[in-house]
Amino acid sequence: MIRFFNALGTEALLEILNQSSTATAIYTGSDINIQLANNAMLTIWGKDRSIIGKKFEDALPELKGQPFTQLLKNVWETAETYEAVSTPATLEIDGEMVTSYFDFIYQPIIDNKGEIYCILHTASDVTERERAWKLLHEKEQTEQQTNEELTALNEEILSTNEELSALNKEYTATNSQLDETNKELQQTIIDLNNSNKILEFRNRELKELNETILQLNKKLSDSEISFSNLIDQAPVATLLVKGDNFIITMINASMLELIGKDHSVIGKPLFDELPELKGQLAANMLIETYQKGKSHTDYSNPVLLNRRGSLEKGYFNFTYTPFIENGKVTGVIDMAMEVTPQMIAIEERDKIILEKSDLEETLRKSEQRLQSILETMAEGVGVIDNTGQLIYANPMAQQILGLSESVIKGRTFDDPKWQNLRLDGTPLPAEEHPMAIMMATGKPVFDHEIGVQPPDRERFYISINAAPIFDKEGNLSGGIGTFMDVTTRRMITQGKDDFISIASHELKTPVTALKASLQLLQRSHDKFSSEIRTKLLDQSIKSLDKLSHLLTDLLDTTRIEQGQLKLVKRPLIIAELFEDCRSSVIQNTTQQIIFEGDTSQTLEADHQQIGQVMVNFITNAIKYAPESDKIIIKADRVSDHEIKISVIDHGPGIPQEKVQHLFERYYRTNYHGQKFTGLGLGLYISAEIIKNHGGKIGVDTELNVGSTFWFTLPLTNE
Repeated sequence: MIRFFNALGTEALLEILNQSSTATAIYTGSDINIQLANNAMLTIWGKDRSIIGKKFEDALPELKGQPFTQLLKNVWETAETYEAVSTPATLEIDGEMVTSYFDFIYQPIIDNKGEIYCILHTASDVTERERAWKLLHEKEQTEQQTNEELTALNEEILSTNEELSALNKEYTATNSQLDETNKELQQTIIDLNNSNKILEFRNRELKELNETILQLNKKLSDSEISFSNLIDQAPVATLLVKGDNFIITMINASMLELIGKDHSVIGKPLFDELPELKGQLAANMLIETYQKGKSHTDYSNPVLLNRRGSLEKGYFNFTYTPFIENGKVTGVIDMAMEVTPQMIAIEERDKIILEKSDLEETLRKSEQRLQSILETMAEGVGVIDNTGQLIYANPMAQQILGLSESVIKGRTFDDPKWQNLRLDGTPLPAEEHPMAIMMATGKPVFDHEIGVQPPDRERFYISINAAPIFDKEGNLSGGIGTFMDVTTRRMITQGKDDFISIASHELKTPVTALKASLQLLQRSHDKFSSEIRTKLLDQSIKSLDKLSHLLTDLLDTTRIEQGQLKLVKRPLIIAELFEDCRSSVIQNTTQQIIFEGDTSQTLEADHQQIGQVMVNFITNAIKYAPESDKIIIKADRVSDHEIKISVIDHGPGIPQEKVQHLFERYYRTNYHGQKFTGLGLGLYISAEIIKNHGGKIGVDTELNVGSTFWFTLPLTNE
């Protein structure tokens, strides 16, 4: 795995995060410092990259008083994941305070020592989803309002597409910037190599120069040539000082140039002419050579000299040799060479090497963090080579696809085993797959939805982002695909469309029947017998009852969503509740409705609402289990404070894959291919009523045996 990420490179890994359609940020420390925020997260926040490195509460001051900062601190302290759905947040966007809704996860990232070192924050803006629900409620008022609001929703979708197009352009610009950064880094490496060669050459020069100085020192001791000529002709800066005051006795042109003086200094004390030397290491070593008669040599010694009217720092190689006359040290010979340019080059080299080491360490840590992030991302990530063969799949990809990494890596992205589909359910041609489009064009593809039909489970839908990977020569070498399961989003959209169609049909049916009956009565009232008129009136009343029931379900759903479903609790004997419910449905069935259990118990509940739940359960049993001779209504006391009421049929049962959806809004099932009327709201409303009463609701079912729908309620304190 590490080899793969080393080969992939940090830029590609960062590109995964920046191109991800899921807003992502990384925080560290108990102060919640922002270490990374991708483009999607910055767009949500309404901020730019200047916030990177700041504390979360400083970068987003408008969130003061909102719970997010404290939630992040709690995650850091407890190392426990925090998830939230449809949570409102007010942010400052373009100078205005805007409230939006988000699904988000605060995921602690744990190292191999079990310690948290960062928090991964992924978020999705679901404001449009919340708005869509509100639009749906408003559409339920009249058909005209429905048409107008659908038009508004289409406009919002067009606006969203325009925003996605703008985001695509931003991603493209980011890729270009990353390419430029890579080129600059490669040039820096070339410059470093050239600097190293220059420094090696300078070091050889310094070594040869030091050897020359040592040879000259030896000549000074052994040679009998003119000392003055030796100093003047010396290839390095040379100076002779004598006496306790260090009088400048001899000095050659090289030394005068080095200290920025002229021949007028001869005969004057060294430290009067160069007072800035006092206290410096070079001066102390010179004094020690004179006092102790011991030579000193130093390399790259820093010295401050007043040259050209200001103190300048230079670096020097020098040798101090005692000057002996008649066996006594009377002065010091100073031979020096300035190596400032070489030292500056060495310092620059060391700085570059250090920066390079720091960069390598940073890259290594970044790769480790990015690897951890990939392993814990809420999106699936897959990487293919230039043949389309999958070479990597992160854990979320394996989870979404329901396959192990070894199985995934044994396929190509367009392998027929995937059974990829268009959104309309038809097979997806290989050339229409988003990865194929990316490989054919060499350009990124964003938010492309397809369906996947596994052989052993229900169909699901994924949204894919695909980005190309190029080698150093600019050739397409593969691609990166990030994808997320959007089945819920797809089902919500489909559910809204289905509901509008179903609601229109269900409301139209009783209205049409009512209208037909009334028109017959109006046109032929006198021609019909009293029996026919009575039947037409009965039919009209049934149509009105059905219409009233449908409208009541819609209104109850609206009240539930707005938190306005009020309870009117009063003492209620279970036997009376059962009898009222039976009288409401007995005329609609020939099946036996039998009561069992302890029906003498008293509840504190809303009679109308609990009765609505009971009638819904019984009506469903009659509708979906017509072959069941008996429908049993049972009351069991499960504890001193709780009773369980069940409606039992002996019908065909319900497939397990449908059970989890039964209490969802607008969900309608069919038994053995039969379709039934209704809006799919009954069980959803029932679940909300029981929840408001502090009870539980559920179903136990077995194919070809039957189903038991049940709920629990608290008993009245005795």
